[in-house]
Amino acid sequence: MKPRFAIPRGNQRARKAASLPLSPGKFDRILELARGKEVLDVGCVGGEFDVDLERTSHARLASVARSCVGIDIVPDQVARWKEAGYDAVVANAETMTLGRLFDLVVAADVLEHLANPGRFLEAAHEHLRSDGLLAIVTPNALSLNNALKSLAGVRIEVNPEHTCWYDRTTLGQLLARHGFEATEEYWQDYQTRPLTTLALRLRRNLAAHLIVIARPSTTGAGQ
Repeated sequence: MKPRFAIPRGNQRARKAASLPLSPGKFDRILELARGKEVLDVGCVGGEFDVDLERTSHARLASVARSCVGIDIVPDQVARWKEAGYDAVVANAETMTLGRLFDLVVAADVLEHLANPGRFLEAAHEHLRSDGLLAIVTPNALSLNNALKSLAGVRIEVNPEHTCWYDRTTLGQLLARHGFEATEEYWQDYQTRPLTTLALRLRRNLAAHLIVIARPSTTGAGQ
């Protein structure tokens, strides 16, 4: 049987995408959800190693959460976080077994790096309370930058550590197949160029990133 995820067709899907809110920052809504909660931050180290820890997204999450555990696969960087007083653990997102449940699992700029994102979603499911939430931030495969470069025949720069890109439909399918349903969706773009700002006034779905807040599905994973 196909996964139980109803994808709106044609104009209905386009109208839905165009109506989604546009967020100026990746963590605005996630920080609201994290306040006073027990949070798991997956990929807490991030992509830059020599940054001031207090200015990172993990530090921001830890500052508002009741408790915040960060996991990553880079041992020396995890040790740096621990030395700074943070609760950091060396663990793989796809195979983590932390022995506790969380109110919120955050995976910002993580999904596109994974070899098996489905295994991560299953692991996240196992670490969430029944009323818990999963917050995902990932690049939008159909962003303005990608579209313009494709039309112009210019090579699109791809992070060599990325294994895949998602659009709103494929991310929804992935979530449904592994027992999640979206409760909130946002486009996100920093809009650093005037052309981007103008384009996003017309088509928000050309934003650089997708933000999805999802909960464990009441029907379970698709069969």
